[in-house]
Amino acid sequence: MFEILEKSSGNVIGIKVRGKLVHEDYAQFVPKLEQLIEQHGSIRCYCELTEFHGLTPHALWDELKFDVKHCKDIERCAIVGDPSWYHWMTKIGQTIFHRADVRYFDESQSQEAWDWVCEGVKSSGTSEQEVTATTA
Repeated sequence: MFEILEKSSGNVIGIKVRGKLVHEDYAQFVPKLEQLIEQHGSIRCYCELTEFHGLTPHALWDELKFDVKHCKDIERCAIVGDPSWYHWMTKIGQTIFHRADVRYFDESQSQEAWDWVCEGVKSSGTSEQEVTATTA
């Protein structure tokens, strides 16, 4: 399941990923990301994977389709979590999102990761309604 963090604002979105992702998670979440991309042109992502347990083959396909379609729309992506996920998530992210700066942060560095994602972003005055903190 994807959870949008309440501190998300403007073109910066914080995402907490929990459990094992399935197609339905992507069906609910991708339109929200695409709406942000449409509004801002590009986005920055904070992805917390501390409770992530993998994804089904269909969900992997959904992830790859999104990644290929939006490879130029991600400016920065901080991946926070267990080092075992770092190796493949960050390497894949760096390959697909060649325009983006993708970095891994250990769970103990979550605030540093958030600060890095937000670095240089001007406050947009985005309302809470633009990026509703919901779970998918």
